[in-house]
Amino acid sequence: MWHLCLRWLMLILAFLTSLTMHLLLFSYSQLKEPIILEMQLTYAEAGFIFSVSVLALVILRIPWGMAIDRLGFKVANGLALTLLGIFGLLRGSATNYETLLVFQIFLGIGLAAVMPCLPKLVAAWFPPEKAGFAIGVSISGYAVGDVIALIITPYLLTLLNSWRGVFYTYGAWTIILAVIWWIMAREPSQHRMQQHDEVHSTSSMEKNIVKLLKIKQVWLLTGLYLSAGACYDTILIWLPSMLETEGVASTTAGLITSMLPLGFLVASFAVGALSDKFGFRKPFVLLLGLVSGPAIYTTGVFRGSTLWFFAFLVGLCTIGVLTIVLTMPVELPQTAALVGSAIGLISSIGNLGSFFMPTIVGQIRDATGSFLWSMLILTILGEFMFILGLLLKETGRKRVVSA
Repeated sequence: MWHLCLRWLMLILAFLTSLTMHLLLFSYSQLKEPIILEMQLTYAEAGFIFSVSVLALVILRIPWGMAIDRLGFKVANGLALTLLGIFGLLRGSATNYETLLVFQIFLGIGLAAVMPCLPKLVAAWFPPEKAGFAIGVSISGYAVGDVIALIITPYLLTLLNSWRGVFYTYGAWTIILAVIWWIMAREPSQHRMQQHDEVHSTSSMEKNIVKLLKIKQVWLLTGLYLSAGACYDTILIWLPSMLETEGVASTTAGLITSMLPLGFLVASFAVGALSDKFGFRKPFVLLLGLVSGPAIYTTGVFRGSTLWFFAFLVGLCTIGVLTIVLTMPVELPQTAALVGSAIGLISSIGNLGSFFMPTIVGQIRDATGSFLWSMLILTILGEFMFILGLLLKETGRKRVVSA
């Protein structure tokens, strides 16, 4: 009974961690217009402020992943939340473009550790047949953080009359969560010892990475992560601006954009649980990848009531794929003992899409005065998930039973 309570406590803390990560990251989406006005930025510069945090993810996810395999998720995630709290708070004190970039970089250092911690936590506390559901719940916090960032931030901005005050508020919450994590988080000692022996039996962190780089499935999962993350993150960042330039009020633009994380929320619960139930992963990637391209294009060019639905569909498809991507390394025999390193590698390279695309969209907007060409690029990237899915090998339990 006590073990069951600890299991759900850890899942709740994982949920709150992912919520806070995206709250800090995507609140910028609703704050960038007043920041642009105050600091006299171009759209490309505004896009790079977001992208520079992702750059830190790209550089540091692999080292963090290896560190998590050795230190355990409790210490690694505690350090991550501490960094997020400190530099999330300091963003409010930025005096110019350069200082805001510096704080965003250090924020990204903390952000880099969170994603590899979640599957590691699930592997420690949940049996394999419930891994899809547990990972879905843990990453569903991202969606809730997005919703809060998109819907609550404009009202908080009005209440505080300062984008700095919003950053201070979210940073203070993160520090509180860091304290709660250090006090309450637990890691099963048996799992910790087992992972320590398996990781060290490979003799070095460098050999772990070389081993992972030779696995074809890891590269396919990396491509899926890149495509899904780039589409979701870029649309989430720029859709409010797209709508506001067409005369839509910022609060309404935030509500419409919140359909993406609502789709995220549904996908994180439904896709993981359904794939657990049916015992297959690959068919979900194929279906969601096939639908994602048309959904992205429609979101970019259609307006009216249909926009709400297709924005929801973009979130559902992209994050549904991402849920499967994060589940498969737990099931692959080649990566089961190196889940932190595997997710670190996949998400590090995969986040190149989220690093480049928001800035590219801003540059295209500066050059053409339109977001249309950017949406066409994202549509192609979304459909690429279907192509990669065709090459995947099934890892679900039905494949194991049939073998």
